[in-house]
Amino acid sequence: MARNINKLFSQFLVRQPPGPVYGSLRLYSRWSHRSPAKVLLPFDEKSSLKKEKIINLSSSIQNKTQAKAGNKQNVKYEIEEVAEHGIEEEQTGSSLSPEKTKQIKQKRDEKLKKRNFHHSQQKVFDENGEIIYEKLKENDGRLSTLLVKLKSKKERLRSGHTLVEGWRLIIDGLEAKCTLKYVIFSRSEDLNKLKPFLPKAGVLFYKISYKEMQLWSDLETSPGIFGVFETPKADNVKSWSRPLPLQFICDNIRVPGNLGAILRVAVGAGCEKVLLSKGCVDVWDPKVIRSAAGAHFRLPVYHSIDWSEMPNHLEQDTSIFIADSNTTTGDDMDETNDIDERNQMPVLPYYGVEFSSLKHTTLIIGGETEGISQDSYKLASSKNGVRLNIPLQRGVDSLNTGMATAVIAFEIRKQLIKMWTQEKLARQMIQTT
Repeated sequence: MARNINKLFSQFLVRQPPGPVYGSLRLYSRWSHRSPAKVLLPFDEKSSLKKEKIINLSSSIQNKTQAKAGNKQNVKYEIEEVAEHGIEEEQTGSSLSPEKTKQIKQKRDEKLKKRNFHHSQQKVFDENGEIIYEKLKENDGRLSTLLVKLKSKKERLRSGHTLVEGWRLIIDGLEAKCTLKYVIFSRSEDLNKLKPFLPKAGVLFYKISYKEMQLWSDLETSPGIFGVFETPKADNVKSWSRPLPLQFICDNIRVPGNLGAILRVAVGAGCEKVLLSKGCVDVWDPKVIRSAAGAHFRLPVYHSIDWSEMPNHLEQDTSIFIADSNTTTGDDMDETNDIDERNQMPVLPYYGVEFSSLKHTTLIIGGETEGISQDSYKLASSKNGVRLNIPLQRGVDSLNTGMATAVIAFEIRKQLIKMWTQEKLARQMIQTT
């Protein structure tokens, strides 16, 4: 029916000149697709219309109606505000009396005063054991100032603070007795996971929208919670268990993911400490922290060490090994080529060394792009060092830095644990006999 009416209108418009009739027909065509019950045409003289009663509202009635609607909105806003701060509301969905509204406002103001007092004292929990937090408005200056500084390496060193992302890393820092300063979150459920580990005071909690959290996050999907710690010093970090007589030296590790993987391997294998030479990526870079999976809080890491000071961080009776994929030695070199420290050092497969017979072991790992520096070879040659090679299948040049470190480190761990187990069994046999 609507198509027939539109067709009729189009034929009529072609015949008729523009004017008032044309304008009215154009309005008719706009709603004709709605299939009306009856269509009135301007040339239909037999049609008749029912007159409807029109109610004219005076200005006073309109003002009263608008005022009533405004009061309902205000009451609704008060109910939402009260419910947000935990005050129970008895007359949900109905208008409140002035006395009841006044009482609710007084209770809300009293509770807000208490919360602001606790927040100014940096208390974590209120009288009911709930975490005290402040809800920040969008684009709050305090938040932007704090996070912008933590994104810069220079500002991180100056302020002595470190940013971690995700509740798991925050728990790792709290379990390591690191000082937590700020928690920025978007969902209150995440705070329940932190409750058993939180101190009683000294932490400020800020709640922001998830949309704003996503803008500051380095991940495609933000976990929705940030933690700001005082940067732990290497001397204050303690291992959870007895470490192995093993330490790593990272030489020009510039990829954050690789350094994070090495730190994670060091914690898993039971390494004593990790030394970073100058030229390595910032150990507190957010990508390094994320890929290390909490290793920063469980392992002493000394960074930005000059090679002239490196011997001061080594054990006196340590044996130095270099993880090197190059198997060239001095015997393989031509007479025309210069023989440097690297080619003078012998090369052994990683499983060909009896690490259990050594008092202490130092493993040097180089970056994938820069490789092992001459400073590393000089240090190793001064201690009669050895190059370790991982034999690979034909056609494969080398492994990833983190993978190569894991292969060698866990070979050392296996030999040491095997030796300690045999000694323990021998002592038990002596005691029984």
